[in-house]
Amino acid sequence: MRVVDEVTRSGITQAELAKAVGAGARSVQNWASGHNAPRGKAAERLLDIRTIVELLGDSYTDEGIDIWLHSRNRNLNMRRPIDLLTEGQVDQVLDQVKWVAGGM
Repeated sequence: MRVVDEVTRSGITQAELAKAVGAGARSVQNWASGHNAPRGKAAERLLDIRTIVELLGDSYTDEGIDIWLHSRNRNLNMRRPIDLLTEGQVDQVLDQVKWVAGGM
């Protein structure tokens, strides 16, 4: 699945993605290979994470996105955005990403 490739190209591992969307690592591998497609909440979360990566791509390279996602962020109470994503706190990360992308 192209969406998985877009997200993992930014530095999010398949294991991190699986945790963030509430799926198993094998499911994400199957999505990436095109054997299955995500459904329900997992599909929604995957698309949310792709949106985050796309917005960050307006300001950063893939390497920059990786660094941003895995670095502590003072506006997120010194938490790493990737940790918040894996905890399901997509909206909190998205708010910060919108600020980074130009205050949308």
